[in-house]
Amino acid sequence: MTACSGGGKATTGATSSSSGAGTAGGAAGTTTGTGAGSAGTSAGAGSPAAGTQGTSGVGATGTIDATGTTDATGTTGADGSAGGTSDAGEAGAMGGTDGGTPSEGCGMPAGQALGTYVKYMEMVTGVTAKQAPRNYYVWLPTDYNPQRAYPLVFIGPGCGSNGMQGIQIQSASGNNAIVVGLDPSMAVDPEGRQCFDSQDFPDPEVPYFDQTLKAIESNFCVDKSHVFMEGFSSGSWLTNLIGCVDADVIRGQGNASGCLQGLPAGTCTKPVAYMEVHNNPDPNNSYACGTQNRDEKIKRNGCTQQTMPYTPAGLVVPPGATVSCVQYVGCKPGYPVIFCTTTGVNPQHNPGDDSTTHITTDGMWNFWMSLL
Repeated sequence: MTACSGGGKATTGATSSSSGAGTAGGAAGTTTGTGAGSAGTSAGAGSPAAGTQGTSGVGATGTIDATGTTDATGTTGADGSAGGTSDAGEAGAMGGTDGGTPSEGCGMPAGQALGTYVKYMEMVTGVTAKQAPRNYYVWLPTDYNPQRAYPLVFIGPGCGSNGMQGIQIQSASGNNAIVVGLDPSMAVDPEGRQCFDSQDFPDPEVPYFDQTLKAIESNFCVDKSHVFMEGFSSGSWLTNLIGCVDADVIRGQGNASGCLQGLPAGTCTKPVAYMEVHNNPDPNNSYACGTQNRDEKIKRNGCTQQTMPYTPAGLVVPPGATVSCVQYVGCKPGYPVIFCTTTGVNPQHNPGDDSTTHITTDGMWNFWMSLL
């Protein structure tokens, strides 16, 4: 089956490019606060003294320097139960959400424009030469605070779209998340459009995702325990792939009109919080493949077939359309399964974002926040 897609909405605002964050020097910072956790977590990097920021711009090799470093190391709290204060003077700032795990990039300056997508280039290792050069786009909150560990959301757009043109989750998350738009590979579908090459296993998309995640966590302040991903069409296929092989990384996933690729038996074993919206009918990725995707999550998350009604936050029902959402009962704690069926929306192959029902923006953002 071919993962197909129309283009997504283009984001507003100028696009700039960068070869990656530079290094930040300075003396080690300290912090005593941690979020809640059973074993205790590090409060993360303290705020370093002024260092040298790398020069922005595309490097001669066209690759991203994803190895920005800082010598500032925060101290570990005595246990995972008490909050505290940081060098920034903000209680628990480095911990982000309760029980969060701040990344290595905490304490480093943003190094890029805020409130707009900035394009980065990288060479992915472990793949063919054609598959190696990849782009991704980073959107930081307009009031980005390098002392705060933010939830991180990856977006996979449909075929023929770039990383800025996927579901505009920042319309719902506002200044409370870092957003990364992924770019489809050089592979093309039968119609000659670029799509994510996520239907074979192993495939180049897993190294691409893993390397991009490492670069983001190394250069920006991310809550590593709250990484989410959603996608439309080809990006939804990609989301299913990453939600399978990297379920220990992805806390929750959101799908719009995608299918489940054939993976070796026993590949998908760990649960993942899951929410999907699929139109019936869908001429590009059938409704039946959406329900197969749902059924795999029901089984993996240990749910029953019993359901109860569910209403996504911010739901808008377009004129002439119907929306029916259910949540499955009995799932493993912290790993719910929610499935939404739409009918009568236009186009039928639909991302479910702000142009239609708001399910993949307000709905999925609030669903993920309920997991914190």
